[in-house]
Amino acid sequence: MDRVIYTTITLLSVLIIYDGWEQLQFWNVVTVIAGPILAIFLSHVFGAALGSRVALGRPLTRHEHRTVFAEECRFLLIAVPPLVILVILTIAGVSYTRIIQVIVLTGVLSLGVWGGVAGRRAGLTGWPLVVPITYGLFVGAIILILQALLQPGHNPLHP
Repeated sequence: MDRVIYTTITLLSVLIIYDGWEQLQFWNVVTVIAGPILAIFLSHVFGAALGSRVALGRPLTRHEHRTVFAEECRFLLIAVPPLVILVILTIAGVSYTRIIQVIVLTGVLSLGVWGGVAGRRAGLTGWPLVVPITYGLFVGAIILILQALLQPGHNPLHP
């Protein structure tokens, strides 16, 4: 779960900082979304393989390499929701800038969902479960504030 959250926040950060969405073609937008996720996936594969090698005290076998790769592949699924949103809203004729805003908002809300999932797995119910959900949404709110502050070409502090 922690890697899903790291990857989500990293992707949101890239989408917030990137500027010039309207100058891009569809496949360029796909690349901007998928690129960071692919980079994080590769870093997880590399890190897990090195960690396993150190723990075992020997090089990994081909089977062990495949196992590490297969275990890390699940993180590529993080690309699916934003890409589905991109495809659907592009077909609907929504601008890329607006689509990215929807993806960022969806990512922020997902942090609240992941907080809820973590709370439930920890056995929380009722009001105690609200705390991790709120915490996830609070982290998401910080991301939205950063979006407002870091948006290229716009300085909300100096209108």
